[in-house]
Amino acid sequence: MKHLTKNTILIILTIIISGCSTLKLMKRGSVKPNNFYFKTNFSTAKSLIVFPCELNGETKNFLFDTGAQVTTVQRDSIFGDIIKVRGASNRTVENGSETIRSFKIGEVEFINTFATNENMSGLKEKIPNFGGILGRSIINKANWLIDYPNKTIEISNKELSNESFSDISIDKSVDAPYTNIEIDGKHYRAIIDLGSSSTFNVPNETELANQLLNKYEFVQNERERYTVGGMQVISEQIVVVPKMTIGDLEFKDVEVNLNKSSQIRIGIGLFKNCMVYIDNTNRKYGLKKPY
Repeated sequence: MKHLTKNTILIILTIIISGCSTLKLMKRGSVKPNNFYFKTNFSTAKSLIVFPCELNGETKNFLFDTGAQVTTVQRDSIFGDIIKVRGASNRTVENGSETIRSFKIGEVEFINTFATNENMSGLKEKIPNFGGILGRSIINKANWLIDYPNKTIEISNKELSNESFSDISIDKSVDAPYTNIEIDGKHYRAIIDLGSSSTFNVPNETELANQLLNKYEFVQNERERYTVGGMQVISEQIVVVPKMTIGDLEFKDVEVNLNKSSQIRIGIGLFKNCMVYIDNTNRKYGLKKPY
């Protein structure tokens, strides 16, 4: 097996709360005004989307993460009711919890939304003025149009796409953005995790991992990954597969990472040359590829 030199890549992955009242907590809060639109530029941290938000009157930089079930606020020490959360590597830790009185993106204000809090050591040092991770407890309350090549993001309660976008089917029975992908003639369920800097991540010891290991020659790699519980050095195997499809959309020469993780995920790396539309009004995603 081939080996690569150590490659440091920052990844923010799924944050899941344990407990039966999770959905109720995620839906807590409201948005004002009733009709809203705002457009802003974003920067990137290891390809992840970062933009300024106003947390209770203080401007901080937040990471945009569709894989995170709730928003998590950077605090030097946790407070509030203790909540157990699980990350992409299946580590479970205890976070604090709080209600964010006011969370503003431009003039769009999210009022009294639920969040967890923790000291994200290892991550806060990498992003200046780091405020936390913007998760689905806020993301699900609006529609988002992400133009990755031009580094802009739009937010509204109205339709933001048009007929030039291809729809990506999303499982409407759950709050998380699960879709189906096809590799080598077989279909698999995957989460669209825009908080992952990978292109396509597959857990070890899954049917898909075994399928790929039997067909392709992988290379070995080590890198740093941030997930629940802090920074960790992981070993993984990497290969480029010639084709992967999501619905009617075809992606060629897709880099696949095999490592210890909780589920198959599509990361931001797959969409670096695309416009991504998150339609929470109609519960679907849209994608526009350059041609």
